[in-house]
Amino acid sequence: MKNFIVKRITILISTEIFISAALVAFLETVFSDKLMPELSHFQALVIAMIIVIPFVAVLSHIVLKRIVKPIRNVISAGISMIEGDFSVEADETLEGEVGLLGKTLNKLAVEFYRNVSQLYIEKSRLHQVLNSLEEGMIAVDENMSITHFNQVFLEMFNLSGNDIQGVNVEDIPVLNEKLNELSQAIQGKCSIIKNGRQEDIVMRIIIASIEDEQNKPAGAVVLFRDVTELENLENMRRDYVANVSHELRSPLTSIRGLIEPLMDSIVTDEKDIKRYYEIIYQESLRLSRLVDDIMELSRLQTSDAVIEKTSVNLNSLLDMVYERYRLIDEDIKLIYNPGLLPKVITNYDRIEQIMVILLDNAFKFTPKGGQIEISVVEMESEILVAVSDNGAGIAEEDIDFVFDRFYKSDRSRTRKGTGLGLSIAKEILDIMGEKIKVKSKKDNGSSFEFTVQLNNK
Repeated sequence: MKNFIVKRITILISTEIFISAALVAFLETVFSDKLMPELSHFQALVIAMIIVIPFVAVLSHIVLKRIVKPIRNVISAGISMIEGDFSVEADETLEGEVGLLGKTLNKLAVEFYRNVSQLYIEKSRLHQVLNSLEEGMIAVDENMSITHFNQVFLEMFNLSGNDIQGVNVEDIPVLNEKLNELSQAIQGKCSIIKNGRQEDIVMRIIIASIEDEQNKPAGAVVLFRDVTELENLENMRRDYVANVSHELRSPLTSIRGLIEPLMDSIVTDEKDIKRYYEIIYQESLRLSRLVDDIMELSRLQTSDAVIEKTSVNLNSLLDMVYERYRLIDEDIKLIYNPGLLPKVITNYDRIEQIMVILLDNAFKFTPKGGQIEISVVEMESEILVAVSDNGAGIAEEDIDFVFDRFYKSDRSRTRKGTGLGLSIAKEILDIMGEKIKVKSKKDNGSSFEFTVQLNNK
């Protein structure tokens, strides 16, 4: 069966030779003996061959066409498979080598289609993995031409995929500047970690070389990790430690400076000794308030901090706060015009704490003869509570920092206070879903406003 085509062609050729010879002999006899006796045997033979050859050629063409047709079918199926159409199948029903070739080709097509599908799936999976990374990523070959990248990388450097695919890193200025060690990492088959900056983004760049199966350099993978937030947190941590240290140092230094003369019996006057003790007591209270504020702020800034909200009568709360503060300083006028307010949904103790923080600050920065006003404005879904004064005010360049930890408008820090009050107030309101803002001008007073949601149930 394997020599089916060879056998058929051999039989065809043999048959054609036999038929041709027989026909030529027959026609030569007919022409020389009956039709044209005047012709010689050679002339009759030539005429017979002229008649027989076209007939045999046509007959051979018809027979060979039938033999070649299944081969063309297999070739056509193979071409379709090369072009990516795996739905075409070669005829497997034919006998001999052609049928075997069809079966082999169909089996090869199935395996090839399975492999191509698997490669496509793997490519899609790789694409999804790369784009799900939080880091920007590129892969380069041994010539430093970019072969892979993800969307995060394009966004980091404001690039387009069409602009960098297959492009050498050295031909992209923004990358060449940051990856000048790339060639060293590829050739040295090593990893390099460095820091860089792209506009406002602080990034950690990790270059890892790739080797082939023969342990030869095959390129590298580069990760660009955005560490801006980590860097900011580290700066905040350093500032926080510095501010805490500064705030703790002042009262501790004061206490130490007062205790030493008392221990050495340098101060003997009873009035001076009592005054020293009073100052030590006040400084210890200041330390206690600082520690309490730091712990309160830390509790509020934990991810699981929750403040329970209930229905609250805002009139009674503001009346109570007003009565507590209205006689705190006879030289400063506290204004509050109570009105009938609807109930709000909030936390009574926390709103009282916020009012205490705002009023303490207002009294601290309002000069003698000044005034402070508590006002409320009822809005569609919330009530706006404001504490305003005509005191020292806040410089324009400091407005954005008033709610930062340890912020003090008094740069010399001679005024009492921890600088954490407004930070605590903002954290409380953020947790409760409320807002707080400040309006102020230097030497023209300040106004702190915060919202409280109405209880519409």
